[in-house]
Amino acid sequence: MSGQRRNAQTVVIIGLGDTGVLVASRLVKQFKVIGITTKPNLVSGQELGKRLTDLPWWKVHYNTPLKRFLGLSAVEIIQAKAEWVNSEQRSVRVRLPDGLDSIIHYDYLVIASGTSNGFWRDDSIRSEKEIDDALQADATRIEAANTIAVVGGGPCGVSCALNIRRADPSKKVTLYFSGDQPLVGYHPTAQAYYDKILKDAGVTLQSNDRAIVPSVTPHSGVINFESGASAEAEAILWTVGKRKPHSQYLPTELLDTEGFVKTQSTLEVEGSDTIFAIGDVASTDSDRSSARNWAYGILVNNIKRKAAGKPVNQFYKPPPNRWGSIVGPQADGLTLHQHTGKRVRLSRWLVDNILLPTVVQRMIYRGVDRSAN
Repeated sequence: MSGQRRNAQTVVIIGLGDTGVLVASRLVKQFKVIGITTKPNLVSGQELGKRLTDLPWWKVHYNTPLKRFLGLSAVEIIQAKAEWVNSEQRSVRVRLPDGLDSIIHYDYLVIASGTSNGFWRDDSIRSEKEIDDALQADATRIEAANTIAVVGGGPCGVSCALNIRRADPSKKVTLYFSGDQPLVGYHPTAQAYYDKILKDAGVTLQSNDRAIVPSVTPHSGVINFESGASAEAEAILWTVGKRKPHSQYLPTELLDTEGFVKTQSTLEVEGSDTIFAIGDVASTDSDRSSARNWAYGILVNNIKRKAAGKPVNQFYKPPPNRWGSIVGPQADGLTLHQHTGKRVRLSRWLVDNILLPTVVQRMIYRGVDRSAN
């Protein structure tokens, strides 16, 4: 094994979020894998509503130091921010936390650097303590507010509004969205289901008016709408889906007009034989849905085939509708929504004792050491 790894080709992965970790853990036995990440933890973008209302629980399952992933034990992890990719020289220039630059060479490059989105995603270099402090500050801000405005009716907005209201029914929670119903992109059955669930929980729904999103979004105060109306709240959550791709380090010919990476159905980047892209930064479809839907398996297969001199043979096809968990585990269990509109219900015991520790941590993430310091 050691001789095989010494002579192995190098795969560099920019971004160790959910998809980056999954790709790295499945390539490391065959390749030398180097992961570049701005944060020492996998700070998941999942279950945002639970992150704000039950932070201790959320941190156990969704804020995990990378050193605890058993599948990453042989991955070289470098905390740094990518500054430039030279595709001709197959190299990445990165900025280290101390401000110095370093050059990393690759045989294959995976772009999994994600997007900035609302207040919960960015590409700044942070320590583990800085991550914890920011998470706690967000949760404390919501706990202290009596009136909360959630702007945006996607899954993050719906999750925030419902979880906040259920955690403290004394809070006045209003969900603002521009369409007739929340959850655009989901099956109509899921849309109608959460329209009712939100109302039953006491969330006020304000539809058919688009908020004017300022360049710097305030944590509290006044929200203005295109209709001329306005609203005020002690806490504002901007979940409007205006994602900014973390792609400024890439040559412009690899990017579309919005800055997302031009990605083929094979998850190869257009115009390159050695670069792949996956997740929110990849322009596979308007939903950037290769962040989900088991797309990491397609990418891993195709890199392995390319490295072996074989043609790629798997292709990513986005589902017709979004699917999965929308509001996270509740007191009575977890509801999963399929792209067909069908609902699957799991008990809370099954979620806490089987799904998260066994299916997610042991099987999907290849093991997580919860005893590590």
